[in-house]
Amino acid sequence: MEIKIRRKFADDMKDPHGSSGVALVMACFFFLIFSAQLMQTAVSASWPDCKFQCEANDVTVSHLWLGDGRGSDISSGAPGEKVPCYLWAEFHNNANSPRHAVILLADMYINGTLSRSFYDDGLCVLDSIEPKATTAYPIYSLTWSYGDKVYLSRLVLSWETASKTTCSNANRKCSNRNTKCYGGDGTEYVVETPLVARFSFSGTGCRSGGVSFLDGSTGGFGPYAYNWDFGDRSKSHEKNPSHIYKNPGNYTALLQVTDQSGRTASASQELQVQSCSCLIAGENSACLDRIETYRVSLDGSLPLACQWKINGSDAIGSVSEGGVSIDINWQDYGPGQHDLQAIVMNKDGTRELGNCNMIVNVQEMPVATITMMI
Repeated sequence: MEIKIRRKFADDMKDPHGSSGVALVMACFFFLIFSAQLMQTAVSASWPDCKFQCEANDVTVSHLWLGDGRGSDISSGAPGEKVPCYLWAEFHNNANSPRHAVILLADMYINGTLSRSFYDDGLCVLDSIEPKATTAYPIYSLTWSYGDKVYLSRLVLSWETASKTTCSNANRKCSNRNTKCYGGDGTEYVVETPLVARFSFSGTGCRSGGVSFLDGSTGGFGPYAYNWDFGDRSKSHEKNPSHIYKNPGNYTALLQVTDQSGRTASASQELQVQSCSCLIAGENSACLDRIETYRVSLDGSLPLACQWKINGSDAIGSVSEGGVSIDINWQDYGPGQHDLQAIVMNKDGTRELGNCNMIVNVQEMPVATITMMI
């Protein structure tokens, strides 16, 4: 039986048109295609998609920052202002011998959006680094907007130990580098950027309980120390303070932040604390011996509290409805023009919401005279 099978196989090979020969040719063809696909998959699944097991940590990243062409710090600027710069990295060799062909893999994010990936083939940053040495390298040039947050994700730094290996002949193979590395998929490194102070605020409406300030400072070395000046001689050292302005009007709020290195940055904004629409209802022409009632409204509704003044001094009168209404005997002030003013306050009397006035003409009662004709 074995002899017959072998003879049959040999005969089919001699006759490629036989059924077994055709099947064999087809099998070989599909085998070659499958093998090519396996090889292609193996290539694409290799460098740089290695399963890095970084425990050596011979060469590490000690510092990441934005600098100029020489690596010096960028000067301060206004939020949103654009400046050309470089992403610099400082590397340190902890080993007792040189390390060669140091390759960086990383994704660079700006404000949470992927801006640049070095995972295409890896960026060879150093031909070699001497033992116990520290050196810096400009990784990437970019145009940066002051206040943007920059960080590197999935950072992996790998190297080789073979001498005479440089960036030009580096072996980009997982077998050479998957343990001779630093970092890993879960690593994230914040890039030091220039300190930028900025803030936002809300609650400037006429009935607001106070203005809330929200810090948005970035860069430098946190945490920061805060120095707020609200423009009315009031200050605060809180991160996100609230402040009650006693009077409506225009103010300049200033924030100065100081980071752990002693650098400072400042930002200021103009804000307008609005005054509510105030109206006094009552007679603007009064008689000297009459008692008149005046009532104040704020934006069409009754306010919470009110102070009344006549000619700049506290008014003499009977106050009701929490100060919203006042009865004035004009005999106490005499004839002439008088300036009646209502200052509307919040409930606890700490903030002026609005003020309004009315000019009242006070006249003496006419004296009736009788002329008798004889």
